[in-house]
Amino acid sequence: MKTIDSTVERGETVIQVVIAVPIVLSMLLIAVQAMLFMHSAQIASLAASKGASIAATSQGDVVKALDLVTVTAAELGAQLVGTPTAVIEDDFALVHVRVAVPNIAPFFPDSVLRHGIEPLENFVQEVDR
Repeated sequence: MKTIDSTVERGETVIQVVIAVPIVLSMLLIAVQAMLFMHSAQIASLAASKGASIAATSQGDVVKALDLVTVTAAELGAQLVGTPTAVIEDDFALVHVRVAVPNIAPFFPDSVLRHGIEPLENFVQEVDR
């Protein structure tokens, strides 16, 4: 039954829902995708910094650093894209890690690259100080 003072016409609510639901759902998917991207970036940063730290403390052992990067990413549920790299340059240990980002929304990158850098430890005997 229609009242006299009704300002809503028939079908207007359906049209509002048809317009609003896709917009709200898109915003939700974009927010979830942004969180997935930040989570993957955090995992890549952690793996790179751990790898650089191990390379710096183990007299430049890059194989040990790369093993730790792979294990760290696997333990945190991330998938590495390509092979991480570790190099020793100018008394610094550099580690580069690329992690895949799960995609549920378009227009976001499918991977994230992070770098870790640590100065090499230099042990000096007390006599030599």
